[in-house]
Amino acid sequence: MKLPASQQLQFTDCYRDAVNQYFNDIFSRLPRNTQRAYISDFNEFVIFCEQSGLSGFNASFENNELCVKRYVEMLCQSPLAYRTIKRRLSALSKFLGIAKLPNPIVQSVYLKDFIRLSLAENEKYQFSHHQAVPLTLDLLEKINERVIPDTLLEMRDLAMINLMFDALLRADEVVRVCLSDINKRTNALLVLTSKSDQTGKGQYRYISPNTLDMIDEYIAEANYDPQQKVERNEDDPRRINKGVLFRRVSNRGHALLPYDEAANFKQAPKLEYSSIYRTWKRIAALAGIQENITPHSGRVGAAVSLAENGATLPEMQLAGGWRSPEMPGHYGQQAAVKQGGMARLTKRQKRRS
Repeated sequence: MKLPASQQLQFTDCYRDAVNQYFNDIFSRLPRNTQRAYISDFNEFVIFCEQSGLSGFNASFENNELCVKRYVEMLCQSPLAYRTIKRRLSALSKFLGIAKLPNPIVQSVYLKDFIRLSLAENEKYQFSHHQAVPLTLDLLEKINERVIPDTLLEMRDLAMINLMFDALLRADEVVRVCLSDINKRTNALLVLTSKSDQTGKGQYRYISPNTLDMIDEYIAEANYDPQQKVERNEDDPRRINKGVLFRRVSNRGHALLPYDEAANFKQAPKLEYSSIYRTWKRIAALAGIQENITPHSGRVGAAVSLAENGATLPEMQLAGGWRSPEMPGHYGQQAAVKQGGMARLTKRQKRRS
């Protein structure tokens, strides 16, 4: 595997071997999305160094400190969100550790304080105004009332959106849901690949009876042959017996595309983010939803709906699998706006303009 850097960046012998060893032994085994993120983040830094006339990382602590400082200055002038900037710096710190080079991001008190103050002064701690519009419970109910699925594709899409809301799933989590992860008796979903689950043990999330019914209808429709008007044979590659739940559908939307359930789970084809995005847009159009809902809208909306209905912070944190109370606390603040003093005053005075 090639190093994630442009040809102009000159790797020195002192750390080329360390980087190559990590990439050959470890990097190739990481999830593809993680690989792409690391490569993209590091290449952005490389391009910045080239355009700014900087040498890039080497064995000099002072040089590396200067490069990161200049990079932070540029990032703080960009429209990037706080979390994106933190992720890019984390990728650089990771690379320095891999290359066994002096790491001022960890070791320099000056640089750590500079980064913290620079981000604060540029208001990067504020949440982005372009966050996903929450798909709250009232919007979900509107979708379920208005969308009467006509095809297998619409059944799949509707079941997917409801599951993402119930279990507060991210797009990269819903594409990995397998039949064996669902326990109908306990209304539970085992999420095995969550970015917040560092132990690898998985997290249990709730599934409503309504969503379970939608999943059953989707599977039953997928396993029925409309041409022969009989249930598909057990060995039909378009049938769902086990493995990944949400699969690609034919262009006409009436049958699943062939899928090899015997394939290794990591190598089996899964839906891409673009497919999940289009699912949300299709359902929004069918339901006449004008808001700009995206695959993250279900997770955000479910958290806001929990807060609106009196869920505690630990309950919200457990429902969404968050490691810290920061994000569910933020969504709780969103919900509190509609229940605050000004909201009560407006309702009492019957203000509508």
